[in-house]
Amino acid sequence: MNSENSGRATRYPRLMLTLTGIVTLGLFFLHWQAFYLNEQYGVDPAIAWLLTMLFGMLGIIGWGLWAFFSARRWKLGVLIFAVPTIFFTLYYPNLGGDVAFRGFKPRFWSDAGDYVEPATASVSSIDLKTSGPADFPQFMGPNRNGKITDIKLSEDWADSPQSLWKIDVGEGWSGFAVVNGFAITQEQRGAEECVTCYEINTGELKWINRVTRRHEDLAAMGKVGPRATPTIDQGKVYITSGTGVLDCLDGGTGELIWSADVPGLVGIEQLKSQNSMGLDYTMENSRLMWGRSGSPLIVDDLVIVPAGGADSQPETTCTLIAFDKETGEEKWRGGNRMPSYGSPSLATLGGKKQILFMAEDCAVGHDIETGKELWSFDRPGHSNADANCSQVTIVDEERLILSKGYSLGGELIQVKQEGDKWVATPLYKNPRVMKTKLTNPIVHDGYVYTLSDGYLECTKVDTLERIWKQRGRFGNGQIFLVGNKLLVHSETGTLYLVQATPDGYEELGKFKTISGICWNTIAVSGNLVLLRSEREAACFSLPLLDETE
Repeated sequence: MNSENSGRATRYPRLMLTLTGIVTLGLFFLHWQAFYLNEQYGVDPAIAWLLTMLFGMLGIIGWGLWAFFSARRWKLGVLIFAVPTIFFTLYYPNLGGDVAFRGFKPRFWSDAGDYVEPATASVSSIDLKTSGPADFPQFMGPNRNGKITDIKLSEDWADSPQSLWKIDVGEGWSGFAVVNGFAITQEQRGAEECVTCYEINTGELKWINRVTRRHEDLAAMGKVGPRATPTIDQGKVYITSGTGVLDCLDGGTGELIWSADVPGLVGIEQLKSQNSMGLDYTMENSRLMWGRSGSPLIVDDLVIVPAGGADSQPETTCTLIAFDKETGEEKWRGGNRMPSYGSPSLATLGGKKQILFMAEDCAVGHDIETGKELWSFDRPGHSNADANCSQVTIVDEERLILSKGYSLGGELIQVKQEGDKWVATPLYKNPRVMKTKLTNPIVHDGYVYTLSDGYLECTKVDTLERIWKQRGRFGNGQIFLVGNKLLVHSETGTLYLVQATPDGYEELGKFKTISGICWNTIAVSGNLVLLRSEREAACFSLPLLDETE
């Protein structure tokens, strides 16, 4: 090597070493000070992970080019390029809710566990028609508000709650619905999308409904499989598949009663593809790229689900669509908006029952009988980017809370009837609180509890003033209120018991639960809590408060 080339080669690694050192320290600072940056400047925790991936890739390219074009180092350059190329051909990053790195998954084979084959079910042994006080028949509990108030949990977790069972399950982000001691969820098992029924006390699989369909998205951000929690009503199970199909099943056997292709009814085409493992999958040709997440809502004789439409056919777009819950006959279509990833819910505002829903870019209220949109309130969002995922949260008969991450935060609005019109009016807005993504706010005694950008937070309802905020390894997990205590299930599978109080963060206990990414909602049946990830499901018995002491 001549002196000129030698000088260039020397200067290059010095520059690369300096840049690598500066970037590494900068990224370390971003991760180390994530809480402070989020608190003071509203920096989304995803920024640190995105920058880590970007500069990691640039670092490999930079060092590879230096070695490849340096005399006697070209073999090192080939190695620097070849090793990550081969590795990322075989594996891809498994990312959490804030693009947080959660490990690697194989591209060409499955790392899922073995599955228990179903036993033969009978109507007499599987009874979903009988209801009881411990039932949890739908998404977010009996009232779809994320809380059960008549159970009092013990504060003593010294010996940890008892584990009843833990099993492998198929991929997917559905929670459990529970009636009469049986728990229903949805799973992706290879090419088949499955609805599964387990006995809650034993984890025994009682029946399984299998359909050859599979949802994926190209970016792998939304991941694989069904994501809506089933709804159980009068012995029937209603599910929304990841591809948007609404199925009604016999709760005693799992057999299909009727089915409706909701995306097809509004003109949305399913795009077909095949993944690296040779499995066929579909994704819909609409802005709703991360799969159908809206759990079916039962109101009287109707089952109501989000609909949407194709960009090329705006005339067929509708926000919600209702079917006769017994026959599957379409009863009405309401609105003309694209949906988001939340579920419809029922509320009484100003003495009138109506359906609440968070559409792609606004909150809306719909008439139950006709589906007509009664009111709307703008909440910016795009279902293929900064999506609205959280529910419209009910405070009382006039006030609602709207929440979202991506720096939008929380908003308190008032909805009331003025003459023959319904009017939605903003009361308070605070972009620093209630930055929810995959979870929902819970209102309790005048305060709102949320996982805000992954931090547990308490906010005053009346003013949206933050009362306290707790850093921790919660991530984009889930929360549920039992009595006056919060169950917080972290994204990485740790269950926390936290006192629901504005006086400050008071952790009463915690223990490790399951492996995998825990985006799935919590289900509570009596003193039993059912938890899920895309890999495992488990049931734990929680100690109750002894009120005789």
